[in-house]
Parts: sequence; structure tokens; C-alpha cells
Amino acid sequence: MKLLLDTQCWLWWFAQPEQLSETVIDQIADETNEVWLSVASVWEIGIKFAIGKLPLPEPPETYFPSRMKQLGAGSLEITAAHALQAAALPPHHKDPFDRMLIAQAQIEEMVLVSSDTVFKRSFLKQQNPR
Repeated sequence: MKLLLDTQCWLWWFAQPEQLSETVIDQIADETNEVWLSVASVWEIGIKFAIGKLPLPEPPETYFPSRMKQLGAGSLEITAAHALQAAALPPHHKDPFDRMLIAQAQIEEMVLVSSDTVFKRSFLKQQNPR
């Protein structure tokens, strides 16, 4: 299974794993699953770090490569198709980073791992249009 971690889950995995459910921990730790981090999350964390809203144990330039290697995570680039899908999503979520993650998960057929219930609503509405 291909898992796309949302920004909060990524941060919790390394700093506060107790915030994650046992199911999520098991899925991320399962070596048969692929774990991915979107460039949108890298961008979001980088911005929050730069403006002082998010402390990290080291600068983003070293934080991301070391944590991605530690977790064996891949980097999911943003494409034009992802941007168009994000723009077409219903307005359940206003955050552009979150909208991008939803769009990427849909296009790449990944499971979006998130604690955000708005993600679930947006994702399910797109997967099961009525």
C-alpha cells in the first residue's frame, strides 16, 4: 500500500508518535508499505519554520533528508495534474497545502494518512461522487 503522510502525521511520527493511532503506527512501520511525503508538506513545514511557528530539532535542509532516509520515505513532487485536481476539489478544506495532499492521494492512488476529518470528507466525496 502507498501511504501519503499528511504534514501533521509526519511531524508526529518523529516528535510525538503517541499522537498517532496504533493502526497508523503499524501501517507506517510495515515495510511492505511505501511511505511518501509530499513536497507540499516540505514547503509548509519550511514556511512555518522560517516564520518561527514551528520549531525543528535542526534546519529543514538537514531535517528532511535525514528523516526521509530514516523512514525510507519517498518524495512526491507536485505536478500540473495535481494542481488541477486540487483546484477542482469541493470547498470542504480551504488550506491549499491540504487540498494538494488530497489531490495527490487521489491521482497517485495513495492512502492519505491524516488525523484531519475534513480530509476524509473531501477524499470520500471525490472518490464516490453523487
